[in-house]
Amino acid sequence: MDQPTSLLLGSLVLSRPVAALATTHDGKPFASMIPYAVLGLRRPLEPAASQATGPGLVLITHVSRLSAHTRDMLAAPDVCLLIMAPDRAEDDAAAVPQSLPRVSLPCLATFISPEHEAYAACRDAYLTKFPFAAEWFELGDFSLVVFTPTSARLIAGFARAMTLSPHQLHAAVVAAAEA
Repeated sequence: MDQPTSLLLGSLVLSRPVAALATTHDGKPFASMIPYAVLGLRRPLEPAASQATGPGLVLITHVSRLSAHTRDMLAAPDVCLLIMAPDRAEDDAAAVPQSLPRVSLPCLATFISPEHEAYAACRDAYLTKFPFAAEWFELGDFSLVVFTPTSARLIAGFARAMTLSPHQLHAAVVAAAEA
């Protein structure tokens, strides 16, 4: 992956506030929208990168157990996130939907209890991006969920698709954060 494409990927993951979440609901595909934050913005090979959440980059959300997608993740933690660039202006003649950058992230969803050693770091990362959610941490039905990507499928534009490892994803996000 070249540097401009890497920066595109990293910026996409860092800049968007929401992702589409795909789960399995009653044996059928189900999609919903979740806000997310990013944790793990250290160089991929730094030993300190594994101290809080394990190796590499993770995405974090805060969900209510009243939501169908929360129950789905508890039953089947293999999920997929889709992060898309914003739509272009309607008057943009070059606004071909297939040219919108996007990344699909197959992930393992892990619920993080308040007693978990990474809970404070996850909570802080989420609240840094979404400070309005602070009062929701006082509600008993909300949980933090960490998404650990197992790969990434980047569509960088029309006919520009590539499959990437978690390490490549992590490196792209770190590079974009440092740019």
